Amino acid sequence: MSNEIPCINDRRGIVFTINRESTPVYQLESGAWASAENRWAERDIPPEIRDKIASLKETGKPGAFVQFLQGEVGVYVIYERNIKNLPEMACDDLVVQGTRAKVGSARGLADYDLVICAKNGTIRAENGETFETREGDYYVVHCQSWGRFVLNPSLRPGFVETTKEVLLLLESLHRKNFLSMSPDPTDERLPPDFAQPTAVPVGINCYVLNLSRFKR
Repeated sequence: MSNEIPCINDRRGIVFTINRESTPVYQLESGAWASAENRWAERDIPPEIRDKIASLKETGKPGAFVQFLQGEVGVYVIYERNIKNLPEMACDDLVVQGTRAKVGSARGLADYDLVICAKNGTIRAENGETFETREGDYYVVHCQSWGRFVLNPSLRPGFVETTKEVLLLLESLHRKNFLSMSPDPTDERLPPDFAQPTAVPVGINCYVLNLSRFKR
């Protein structure tokens, strides 16, 4: 069975690229990442990552790349509430000289995992099941779970294409990882000298991420 899927209206779903490349484009539905099997207790998250999450909350950055030894591939840490409809740079990388599993925990992180610190809200999965996420809940998505992708550009709404290309362009211009953006207009407060956002004629309803450090 093909793993190619169309984009869907999923406001908390994630569409992303890796390795600074425009294709393929991967898609992770909100009902997939927010499932109960992916929810980890705070005690199972390594303390260095919890500290990084606290830093993201304070600085307003949407996420960061974490390696457990210098030169390793590592994981991405995403702070969901900080994904805005303006391009956002990632926080500085974190190199942890330690273990991928918290001492005393049976769970451990692997390369290419996504660690998502969620916001409050209700998510409806493809099968109609609903999930309630709470502010600060941790979800860990292993790379095998985000293997489905949207291969054909014609299946992607134009604003998703534009958003991902903007993030890649900004990274190439600034040599900084512009990590995230949502093409949906939101109620967030913009700078007073910033023009009002234009209404989006096509419902995108997803987050677009640039996970440039991942190299599958």
